[in-house]
Amino acid sequence: MGKLYTRSGDNGYTYARLGEKVPKSHPLIEFYGALDEANSMIGLARSLLDQLTKEYDNELRYAQSLLFRVGFSITGRELKVSEDDVKILEDICDKYYSEPLRKFILPGGPPGVAALHVARTLVRRAERKLVNLRESGFEVDSLLIKVLNRLSDALFATALHATRKLGYSLEEIS
Repeated sequence: MGKLYTRSGDNGYTYARLGEKVPKSHPLIEFYGALDEANSMIGLARSLLDQLTKEYDNELRYAQSLLFRVGFSITGRELKVSEDDVKILEDICDKYYSEPLRKFILPGGPPGVAALHVARTLVRRAERKLVNLRESGFEVDSLLIKVLNRLSDALFATALHATRKLGYSLEEIS
């Protein structure tokens, strides 16, 4: 691609999977946008946490790569995720969620942790968009929904762990 801009989307349409031209409001494009938002927020969390601790960087980079693979999987060519990804995410949850919560907590903490909480909510949005895509008649492998569900859990567990590790307390609500 010679230039960054192509002008092909100036009329409100874009190319989706397999060269299909669709309106930018199409559920597939909404899903791709939600993945992009989540991925960008994880990138922000990585940059903010990296200033404090590099402990989470490999797992967060994995999460970013995973979001790209989820997006590639929806093209219909082949599934780019597997049950191994679910297992890795569950291992992250188990590694960082050591002390069960008894109450709800307010998302927040230092900026990197707050970014993890926002990333978690954006992954949940992507999950809802994917379910909506399936409900609109699009063929969606249920493993993709499972991976997004587990990724949001892993981000939550990481946020809790980082809050404690960085010396902050969890702010609980009744």
